[in-house]
Amino acid sequence: MEPVKSQTSRLEPRQLLKEELERRSEKNPRYSQRAFARSLGMSHTVLSLVLSGKRPLSKKAAISVAAQLALSPTEAQALFSSNGTTAFVSEPSPMDLDTFAVIAEWYHFAILSLLELPNARLEAQWIARQLNLSPLEAGLAIDRLIRLGIIAQNKDGRWRQTKESFRLDPRHSTTATRRFQLQLIQKAVESLENEPLEKRDHTSTTFAMDPALLPYAKARIQTFRRELTSELEQLGTPRQVFNLTVQLFASSKENS
Repeated sequence: MEPVKSQTSRLEPRQLLKEELERRSEKNPRYSQRAFARSLGMSHTVLSLVLSGKRPLSKKAAISVAAQLALSPTEAQALFSSNGTTAFVSEPSPMDLDTFAVIAEWYHFAILSLLELPNARLEAQWIARQLNLSPLEAGLAIDRLIRLGIIAQNKDGRWRQTKESFRLDPRHSTTATRRFQLQLIQKAVESLENEPLEKRDHTSTTFAMDPALLPYAKARIQTFRRELTSELEQLGTPRQVFNLTVQLFASSKENS
């Protein structure tokens, strides 16, 4: 299916659907609105109401439209913005390497994500069960996060991360950053060996390119990670912590 293209920073849902229906009808004059609804995963009645302006596109329907029409992350964000949904991507706050060195064990960041779950409890026993840690490891990690001011209680009494998200300067490689990445790779291996296929995604592509393009590739990967994770965090109800690890590395010597 050809992705829908847009020249605007906002996509009005009703107009987007009308234009896509017209495009398909031009290719196939027998193409019906009912068939269009089926392709979008919507009922014919709901689609009719949206197209007539009598009903707004729901958040669930907007998710389906973005997926079925193969919208790019930027186009999907524009669609959700026009549909009254918060924009997906925000700029992470920088974290200095000294602070990171103290919390470089993978489970510190997993705890930050666990706190986003509706039933989250900042209790060592609960954290330990969720992440397969010892209660001692969980308790010490909680103490570090509080001591460093990375988590705090909000007005409702719930513990939350004090910054929306964190980032490290990718230009630096330290013992702590390398250990952290190695731990995530080891977790990925455990998932590969123990998790059923429907609960994980381990895929790879081998290709040839100009090594001079590596900075460009790294920037694109960074943008993709931020856009996708920000989008997934805001869609649906969080029920489990996941990790997205992207790897790009040379598997041959440079041929000059």
